[in-house]
Amino acid sequence: MAIRVHGGMIRKGDDQPYLIHPISVLALLVRWEADEDTCIAGLLHDVIEDAEHDVQRAEYRKEIHEKFGDAVLEIVESVTEQDKSLPWKEQKKRYLNHLKEASKESLLVSCADRTHNVAALVEAYAREGEEVWRRFNALKQWEVWFIDQVVEILKERLEEKYTEELRLHMNNLNELLSQVIPPEYRSVMTEISDQDGKKRFVIDPLYQELRDHCMLTEKELESGKLEDMKVAKEQ
Repeated sequence: MAIRVHGGMIRKGDDQPYLIHPISVLALLVRWEADEDTCIAGLLHDVIEDAEHDVQRAEYRKEIHEKFGDAVLEIVESVTEQDKSLPWKEQKKRYLNHLKEASKESLLVSCADRTHNVAALVEAYAREGEEVWRRFNALKQWEVWFIDQVVEILKERLEEKYTEELRLHMNNLNELLSQVIPPEYRSVMTEISDQDGKKRFVIDPLYQELRDHCMLTEKELESGKLEDMKVAKEQ
């Protein structure tokens, strides 16, 4: 099922087969001696979230339930961000609130997922620098905030043997984040002068694509906060 759903997909930013990710999550869960249901859920953890529409999501839910049972479906649902119509930050806040009450099995899948994602991010960040943040659907500061929040919850709720590798990757990420950022990425807005001497502001390249994708206002870009009652752009 994982091959059928993810086989034609590539990882955002590095053009690697997407299957590398669920298989890496599975490998971590096997190393941690997680039970079979948790391992299966780890392999399938992105299936529902990556469905193209509601009908397909319902089909995937039905297939997981019929082939692998209630426990696997419950874990997969638990690590799936349910409402993609919400603004980015609201989606993440809901996920974080759920994570604070999730089962150990769900936390293990989330931890394995986050461990591989942060490891991949560190590798790409070291190679590409600030350009790496262009692959995400939110501002760099928001992405870092979300990663930190997830890691803190996992550290609080899981034994250290499960979070040890994640902590190491986070240390490496923080080292990269502490390096001096090139001038063109230091602020959202840059002041430039036209040929006739008139000054104007332009959005730095790192944020232009994000602004277009997320429909962010200038105020939101500067504050890092979504305006009240903002409706996310349909994907």
